[in-house]
Amino acid sequence: MSGIKKLLKKTFHPLVVFIVVQLAWLLVVGGWLYWFLGSQSKLREAAEKYRPEQVTGWLDWVVLAEGLVLLVTILAGVYVIFLYWSRQAALLREQKAFIAQVSHELRSPVASIQLHLETLKLRQPPPDQFHKSLTIMLEETGRLNALINNLLTANRLEFRRFSLTLRPCDLSEMTNNYFREAARHFPSDGSLSLSIVPNLTVLLDPESFLLVFRNLLENAVRYAEGPPHLAVTLREEGKWCHLIFADQGRGIERKDLKKVFRLFYRARKTGDNIHGTGLGLFIVQLLVKRQRGKVYVESDGPGKGATFHILLPRYQGKMETLEEV
Repeated sequence: MSGIKKLLKKTFHPLVVFIVVQLAWLLVVGGWLYWFLGSQSKLREAAEKYRPEQVTGWLDWVVLAEGLVLLVTILAGVYVIFLYWSRQAALLREQKAFIAQVSHELRSPVASIQLHLETLKLRQPPPDQFHKSLTIMLEETGRLNALINNLLTANRLEFRRFSLTLRPCDLSEMTNNYFREAARHFPSDGSLSLSIVPNLTVLLDPESFLLVFRNLLENAVRYAEGPPHLAVTLREEGKWCHLIFADQGRGIERKDLKKVFRLFYRARKTGDNIHGTGLGLFIVQLLVKRQRGKVYVESDGPGKGATFHILLPRYQGKMETLEEV
């Protein structure tokens, strides 16, 4: 019974139905043209023989052209509807996967916190174990807080309810401070290197831009194949400040280079068990664009790492400038 259901599901798949409908249209049009041309030829012969004054050759072709234009318009409408449906179906699948992934991302730290709290309640551990449990719970709480912030930020950015206050910031100092602090918590078997040109000023919202740093850092750690290695570079290129985040992780296929910034999108491969929500790079792109910057990614392919580039216009105005966007 299940085999029959699967067969029916494949048979009546929207793509199959769409192809069948198009073939049916072509057959109908072909048959109609064959009939029209044959009938028109016979009618013309009869008219020329009995009522020559009634022969209007051009009018028949005008009617035929109008019919074909109408038919092509209908076919184009059907294609647009199918294309729209396909995108909606893909978005629905991504949303379902997103909900399942978020549920897992929420459940894991909550379960860990609950386990440690129950352990502390049942027995009084030695001070070192107590401190270790507290550290783990704080880390898990941080994970929860980061996930919730990403969810709220993505929603606000998508519906443009996220206001930014742009002001002159020393991007060199900001980048250096953030990643030197991040290096303290970086996996001990990995590496985080910095190459920062000093005194580069840009106009941005510092609080929101820290989300860009955090999401790119988490992305490099999450998709590392083995110990994570990340090189952060900031340099001046004419009127731009160029931030570069180069990792040695799993890499990205060429076809996915632009897709990775889509909402909910996650590049997957067979046997993939890497967790994530598909929000991080979406947030990165929108925040950078809202701050008049550009972001793109390069990769030589799977297993060859990825390099994220952020370009922000240099600021050379008054330091007290504030701007709402």
